[in-house]
Amino acid sequence: MGGEAFPIDRPVVLAYFPSWSENWVSSGQGSKLRDIPSFVNHIFLSFGKPNLRYEKGSYDLSDTGIEVPYDGCTLKESVSVLRAKGINVILSVGGETFWRDESSYDIDYQQIKDLVDDIGFAGIDWDFEPDGSLQQIGNALNINRFISFFKESRKLMPREEGYLLACAPAGVGALGGQFNDDPESPYRFDQRNALTGETDALLYQGTQPTSGINLFGFGSTGHMIPVIQAVGDEIDLIAFQGYNTGASTNRKIMYDAYAHYANQYGFVIAAGVHYPPEPWGPFYEYTHENVADLSQHIYSHPNRGERKDGIMIWQLLLAGSESSSYSYLHLASKVLNGATEEQAIQQANEFDFEPYSGGATGCEAGVGGSLSLCERPVYVSTNQYPNAGTEVVYNCQIWQNKWWINPNELPGDNDGWEKVGACVEGEVCD
Repeated sequence: MGGEAFPIDRPVVLAYFPSWSENWVSSGQGSKLRDIPSFVNHIFLSFGKPNLRYEKGSYDLSDTGIEVPYDGCTLKESVSVLRAKGINVILSVGGETFWRDESSYDIDYQQIKDLVDDIGFAGIDWDFEPDGSLQQIGNALNINRFISFFKESRKLMPREEGYLLACAPAGVGALGGQFNDDPESPYRFDQRNALTGETDALLYQGTQPTSGINLFGFGSTGHMIPVIQAVGDEIDLIAFQGYNTGASTNRKIMYDAYAHYANQYGFVIAAGVHYPPEPWGPFYEYTHENVADLSQHIYSHPNRGERKDGIMIWQLLLAGSESSSYSYLHLASKVLNGATEEQAIQQANEFDFEPYSGGATGCEAGVGGSLSLCERPVYVSTNQYPNAGTEVVYNCQIWQNKWWINPNELPGDNDGWEKVGACVEGEVCD
């Protein structure tokens, strides 16, 4: 069952997990996804297509955009492994590649919810990058689209049933822009010089090192202001992309601007960082030191005393010779929970993975109706069955695969399936 998210009652330590980078899962073994340690408490699994198509109960991922190398039943098991560690796994919808044409906006919200419910996701993250970037996200059409995403998905996925709704907007989205501004905000456009101590000489020179003046000059600056004002109380988590924002050394101001609205509307913030190098540039590099400094700024922010805000990273599996995205998040988690920056930096790489040790919940558990017979999942022709020893029901018989089975390799027609018994449940098989 989807929803039933863990409440956000501790600092958010969040990472994007690219589904296309997942391991094959062999019987009894873990995976890159299943082995995530529990100091990471939120995962954005990327990416589902906005116009995904999914039939409830099918566990068929073929038209969802999700690119794990296994079927939906195995993904359900993986999500249940992370849930057992206290991790909210949220389906990230969109990304850079899935907003390329008008067909992207043919959204069937019910089918998104059906996928969330079947796999056991805690909710969805709207990763809205129209035309594959954030440059046009602040125009009237895209602002109205963004608002609609939250209105329509919240109707079907209410907060009281445990569904989280998140988004990953531009880092500059809450600063006042030339076209999207808020005269009531201390971070409004006409305060840019006072806030940064800089003139407008480099306002539109994003690649020049500044103390923040050029953050006010992007096309995406301010785009979240009208969205928050319209549906801010429907949003649980804003994990802003505090990267690919040029060469400004002032990254804290982006968090501060979102914090201004979080205090009014009640959502939680995760400041997004990027494991180096950033794709655009690189003009700025996140390091252990400045991630620790940013985390301390968040932890000690005078107006965010509940200390639920945190850090997001793109993406979890990136690594270098002496650090990794994991080490960035590990030190951030320490600072966000009260450790000193020095301690956290020293201990950044002192963590262990948590390999899968059994107990996952697959399709056979908690699924009623015709989806499960004789305590086994019903065979689905569009699914892969990668794990040898998987048992399914097909034509009133119980079958077990001897090796990897591809879609449409039917029991009885393919030598990879072995008949192991009869099933006499259900209307047809009684």
